Amino acid sequence: MKETKNNYRYKEYFANVMPCIFYGVICGVITGAFTFLFKLTAKWAEEISRWIYSLSRGSWILITAVFFALTIFGFGMAFLHKKIPEVKGGGIPRSEGVLRGMLSFRWLRTLVGTFIGSMMSYICGVPLGSEGPAVLMGTAIGGMCGGISKNRSTWNRYVMTGGAGAGFAVATGAPFSGILFALEEIHKRFTPMLVLMVSVSVVSATCINRLFCTLFGINASLFDFGKLPSLELGQFGYLLLGGLLVALGVGIFDSSIALFSKLTVKLNKYFHGYVKTVAVFIITGLLAFLFADTIYSGHDIIHHLTENNRSVIYLVILVVIRLVMMLLITDSGVTGGIFIPTLAIGALTSAIIAKFLIFIGMSPDIFPVIVILGMCGFIGGTLRAPLTATVLFVELTESAENLFFGALLIFTVNAIVTLLGQTPFYDMALERMEEAQNEGKTPVIAYFEMRVSRGAFVIGKTVRDIMWPASAVVTGVTRAEESEEDMDHDGEKKLLEGDTVVLRAKFYDENEIVSLLHGLVGKDHEIIRKEI
Repeated sequence: MKETKNNYRYKEYFANVMPCIFYGVICGVITGAFTFLFKLTAKWAEEISRWIYSLSRGSWILITAVFFALTIFGFGMAFLHKKIPEVKGGGIPRSEGVLRGMLSFRWLRTLVGTFIGSMMSYICGVPLGSEGPAVLMGTAIGGMCGGISKNRSTWNRYVMTGGAGAGFAVATGAPFSGILFALEEIHKRFTPMLVLMVSVSVVSATCINRLFCTLFGINASLFDFGKLPSLELGQFGYLLLGGLLVALGVGIFDSSIALFSKLTVKLNKYFHGYVKTVAVFIITGLLAFLFADTIYSGHDIIHHLTENNRSVIYLVILVVIRLVMMLLITDSGVTGGIFIPTLAIGALTSAIIAKFLIFIGMSPDIFPVIVILGMCGFIGGTLRAPLTATVLFVELTESAENLFFGALLIFTVNAIVTLLGQTPFYDMALERMEEAQNEGKTPVIAYFEMRVSRGAFVIGKTVRDIMWPASAVVTGVTRAEESEEDMDHDGEKKLLEGDTVVLRAKFYDENEIVSLLHGLVGKDHEIIRKEI
């Protein structure tokens, strides 16, 4: 009997653990190398862009040529979106939709299209970052690596999640944040298989990225803030007030996007997609010659803000223009990332708040800490991911000295934003993507009863560890040797051969969801649909 139990453990280990390590290493290595190449190319594209804009100033002939090129790039971006819709919009919300099973995509077209589209944005100076495309391309690479599995439909989303976390980790230089981002933000849950897959992928990608950074003499960190002053308990009140004001800033940010989305629904029938896309590129060109700090990702702006050498008027104008540009970009769907631009808006908002706190008595010495803390609190509030934001603060500053105060401010922001009851920005973007993909289709809600076949993927795995189809909930499990249904309230029940599972799901294509369920429970038994 003891030998049988040991054999069962070994069999379960090789069925569940070894594939996570195998696919995680492959996906992480490829994602790390590809994301490093992407970041390096993006850096070159931005340097070329700055050189072109600088060269063109003072020459009407060159300025005219620049706007002609911007128009061509705008039409090219719109054409790319028509041919490859998967690259339209932010990479993070699209990855979330794919990994949750809400959106479909083709990995090769998405990988190539995202790379090309992002470079088009960077070389024109559109205020977009590299982290969103890195996450989406990591997801696509995960789709490629998951495709080598015999049971692709079951392993794919696990491997793609590892690729998404690896892409985020390399793009931001924050590996622990990459792991938490994939779990807390993308899936909003922590399960053993997900933790293992993402951790292996992120560690592998980080090692490869650090290796290439050493070879090319590049700093792997996203920012270099240097030594920051330590916060003390005497600043406790200022931190709480700062958290409240940052939360209000997040509320204004989310409300602005929601209101603009409702407005564009009415205006979209008057403006073709080509017009909106070209308009973003033309406006970017105008800003390049009139107010250059409003273009590009905002990475350099964040560095400069910690020096406390900008006026409040400048900060207010800059944050308003960057917010308007983000609204226009998200509506047009121009390819690129909005994570760093959101960080920039958060840093600008925090700098304004820090100046107010200094006005009422706070020491100017801790200005840079408040800016960085507020920035992380802002992104944590927009994502509703306080753990990720707290760890990001530690990794960006390369110090845990202010961890307690960072957690205090970030969780204060998250608590207040949650009370406001607004829909997070990325969730709004994902809803629009899902509506666009399923336009004209009618959702159906039904129950499915299925029996676990011999050798099925779900055997030995807990209910919560299995990536069921989107919007699916397991309502009951009946053991093969029992006659009564056993409710699984916490998702900790392990499924075994012969178990009968009842699942409620919302779907658009019955053949597709039945195929997915067969991939999970096997094909030896028929899956029975039951109406509600």
